[in-house]
Amino acid sequence: MTWLLAHQGGWDEFLLFAGPIALAVIIMVILERRRPRRTEEPQEESESQNTTP
Repeated sequence: MTWLLAHQGGWDEFLLFAGPIALAVIIMVILERRRPRRTEEPQEESESQNTTP
């Protein structure tokens, strides 16, 4: 296993740097898809409900 992590022209250092960043991006994408969307009401409808006679 140590031969895999020995200096191989820079690709191993790139993986040590990019791996955690890619993992964080993947987790953020998954969490963003699972988050419920907030529906906004049209402005006209919310204004008419707030007025008192």
